[in-house]
This record gives sequence, C-alpha cells and structure tokens, in this order.
Amino acid sequence: MTGPGGLELDTVALPLLLAFLSGSIPFTWLVGKARGIDLLSVGSGNPGATNLSRELGKLYGALGLILDLLKGAIPVLLTADRWAEPAPLFLVGAAAVFGHCYSPFLKFRGGKGVATTGGVLLAIEPAIALLLLGGWFIGLKSLRSVGMASVVASLTGICSAAVILAGWPPLLGWLVTATSSDSQVDLGWVLLIVSGLVLIRHRSNIQQYFRQSLEEEKQ
Repeated sequence: MTGPGGLELDTVALPLLLAFLSGSIPFTWLVGKARGIDLLSVGSGNPGATNLSRELGKLYGALGLILDLLKGAIPVLLTADRWAEPAPLFLVGAAAVFGHCYSPFLKFRGGKGVATTGGVLLAIEPAIALLLLGGWFIGLKSLRSVGMASVVASLTGICSAAVILAGWPPLLGWLVTATSSDSQVDLGWVLLIVSGLVLIRHRSNIQQYFRQSLEEEKQ
C-alpha cells in the first residue's frame, strides 16, 4: 500500500508501532515505583525526569533523563538505514515522542516530551538538538524555571522548523540527514508538529509561571 509522496505504508507501519511502544515505556515512572513512589501521585504528577529529580534527587533525575533520551534515539538509530529517503525516519522519531506523551501503559498519560524529542534529534539532526538545548539553557538562566526552559526549547524548535521550511541557507547547511529539499520540507513539518506538541504539553507550566509573576507583582 502506497501513501502520500510514494511512501510504502506496509514498510513503515511496524517501525512506527515499535517506535511508539519504545517511547511509551514509562522508565521514569518505573524508577520511581522501584523506589516506592508513584510519580503520577506526587509533586507535579508528571512521570518525567524533572518530577523524578524533585522527588528522589538529581542522580535519579539524571537516570530518568538518560532513559528518556535513549527511548527516542534508539528507534531512530535502529531504522536509520531502512529507507532510501529520510521521511519515514522523521515519522519514527515523532512516533517515539507521541508514545512518551501518551503512554498506553499509563492509561495514555505521559511525560511532556522534551527529553525524548532531544534523543530523536540527537540521532537525526544533532545541530537542531544543540539549538534546542541552547534555548533550554537560556530559558533556565533567564526565567529560573525548568518548565519554562522547556517552553523556550519548544519555541526554539518551532522557530527552527519555520526557518527550515523557509529554506534559510545557514541552518540548512548544518543538516546531516535532511540534505535534499524534499526531505528538508518533511523535517520542517515534523519538527513543527512535535515542537508544537511539546509546547501544548507545557501549558500548565506557562499558566503557573504567569500566575506566580502576577502574584509577585502584587506583593
């Protein structure tokens, strides 16, 4: 069966499913359960590395972060040579992120997607991953909030996607997987959708940040 753009759906369906399942493995939640806590019931209620770090300490948070990075990177690395064009590879990465955000193992609850997106981008386009990491650090230093740093990173991803879709030469020159014009358009749209998803997943952080800012102004 052939889909849009000549994509053979039969060859991509199984990798997409496996990538989704890989992303949906709730490693940070499992680490928390192993230490006697349910991340869905403590702290922010988010089964992610940040909440794990707050509840069990930075060492466990770092472990959760690495595991979330790997479950995004591994499906991409395992299928990197499967297709002649990279478009299906971008979809595999997106599937891993969606699995992380909507894990069937947690009744379709999940993390907010930052670390898993980072793992996917490190495997596909390291330059874009470094841009998002730079945005994250700038957000952390300026806003003093991990959640808002992730918002800045997702906005950096949206801006990067817009630049790629616009065909801006300096950024296109850094790409190592999306080297053709068609693949760059595919990357741009997938990056836009995934970054938008991550931004939406952080809407509670945005609301909380502005609520706290207003309260501080009133004091």
